[in-house]
Amino acid sequence: MRDMKHLLYLDGKPIEYTLERKRVKNINLRVRGGEIYVSAARWVPRSVIERFLLSRGELLLRAAEQSVQKAARRWVSGKRLLYLGREVALRIEQGGRPSVSLSGGELLVRLRESDDPGRVERAVSKWYRAESERLCRAACDRLYPHFAPLGVPRPEIRMRAMRSCWGNCRPERAVVTFNALLAAVPEEDIEYVAAHELTHFLHADHSPAFYAALGRVIPDWKARRAALRKLAPLLF
Repeated sequence: MRDMKHLLYLDGKPIEYTLERKRVKNINLRVRGGEIYVSAARWVPRSVIERFLLSRGELLLRAAEQSVQKAARRWVSGKRLLYLGREVALRIEQGGRPSVSLSGGELLVRLRESDDPGRVERAVSKWYRAESERLCRAACDRLYPHFAPLGVPRPEIRMRAMRSCWGNCRPERAVVTFNALLAAVPEEDIEYVAAHELTHFLHADHSPAFYAALGRVIPDWKARRAALRKLAPLLF
């Protein structure tokens, strides 16, 4: 018997699941990428299966939320993105020389194969990385005069895709690595991240001395940090 998709409601929310009829003794539930799969023997009524599912309500609701988030990440025209803290709309066009450009509140992506979401995502990610590097280098150039008299070397700047932080510092190597998505946040917050990492050349930890040194360069660092924390769930 082929697999069938079904719908049940939990706390008023529709939950879709795929039912697989197999030679199994128990009702088995698994969640993969926000998709819900249930396997049961042919003789088990759907009413029994759905009672079992409802008893796992919290897990189902989490899976439904993952599914919504997954849909939001689809790379199609109209997708909302952030650039310097402002929303821009993704517009995908086919033909012409491959390019990514920002104009009039739209991020225009031109590709020869515009119906390939993977190509679109790679093109946008490459653009964000380049913009993030440009903005981070500019922020470090503005800030460096505050740190040079304290013996801080001009660091090598690297970019990397990160899932849980905005940047990191390796003082022993004079390297600062920034998140390749930083172009999504306002410039003042990029400046805060740059100052934070440069301050680590003076204090490796997050001691009171570290924050005192940071505060001499970015007096409102607490407000900027709070703004970044609000934006983080939209990006990571």
